[in-house]
Amino acid sequence: MANRSKSRGTSYESQCVRYLRQKLDDDGLERRALHGNKDMGDVFGLKAHGHTGIIECKNVKRYGKVDLNKWRHDTITERENAGADFSLLVVHKPGCGEARFGDNYCHLQVRDLDVIQGYERYIRDPNDPFLDTWLTMDLDTVCDLMLR
Repeated sequence: MANRSKSRGTSYESQCVRYLRQKLDDDGLERRALHGNKDMGDVFGLKAHGHTGIIECKNVKRYGKVDLNKWRHDTITERENAGADFSLLVVHKPGCGEARFGDNYCHLQVRDLDVIQGYERYIRDPNDPFLDTWLTMDLDTVCDLMLR
């Protein structure tokens, strides 16, 4: 079962890279090899407004049965491990296969939203706790914000 689960995860990560390469017109995106206890995200090479980011991907059958808070915590840790400026948590939305990949859930903190839009230096005090608030939108919308 672990191999099957790992295979599903690998497939989802590969779909994410293909989608992002096409949507963002960026061939520099790649799946990242595992780094043991210093995981640095599943996808790296993401760029927005001069900043680099990582993506943590989760392929689940039942969205309501997940520990989203743990995944969010892991995503922050992986951003820090990678020394990235921002991070995204992309979670499979039921019914969103490769043809509708942009409809998958994308979780990110307000601080990451500011960075991907190029606003991080202009709007908020970096110590404002509001920056740690998590938002959820579809991946396609996040990509559109990165391209503005």
